Amino acid sequence: MLPGVNVRNASQDKYNQSDMGGNFKIPAATGDTLVFSSAGYRPDTVIVAPYMFDESFLVPLTANIVALAGVVVDEMTNYEQDSLKRREAYGFIFDRNPVKLMNKKQPGDAPGFSFSPISRLSSGEKQKRRFEKKLEEQEEEYYIDARFSPGHVSQLTGLKGDSLHNFMLRYRPSYHFCRSAGSKDILLYINDKLKEYKKSQGLQAKQ
Repeated sequence: MLPGVNVRNASQDKYNQSDMGGNFKIPAATGDTLVFSSAGYRPDTVIVAPYMFDESFLVPLTANIVALAGVVVDEMTNYEQDSLKRREAYGFIFDRNPVKLMNKKQPGDAPGFSFSPISRLSSGEKQKRRFEKKLEEQEEEYYIDARFSPGHVSQLTGLKGDSLHNFMLRYRPSYHFCRSAGSKDILLYINDKLKEYKKSQGLQAKQ
């Protein structure tokens, strides 16, 4: 029962995501192909059967664990590897031919605007754009997790357990900061926030 699982009806080109309880709804007919995917898990495919309309059914996803013998991989390397896999898994969204906007022309276009209101306003296109936006937002969160990981923060601050959890929630940096910050900037940020955190807890920060 995983939340945020991407559900695609490949037969009808429909998309949705599972809710916090792992439940989902998507238009489907008998024989349609449903594709389930989520970061950290291997995609799975299910063919819609008649019984699925009358009762709940489970779709088990297998954790995608890659072991590299004798190699220590840091959080950013893990992120880059996982990001490439996500990019490949969701290529049907990101690699589709873009619809031309009003101020974008291509060689050979006639004078005037190149814009298709029917395709841009169709329910299928709206659904794809919403789905793509969700994927982009998820990718930003994954990047923050890589730059501001519990292991790295714990190593620098000495915090553990609930203290570490509260610190991570309170001082989680923005995506734009993480993108523009170097390793030293991240270290200084964590150090400054540690002093602020200890002061708020009535503790003496180490100098």
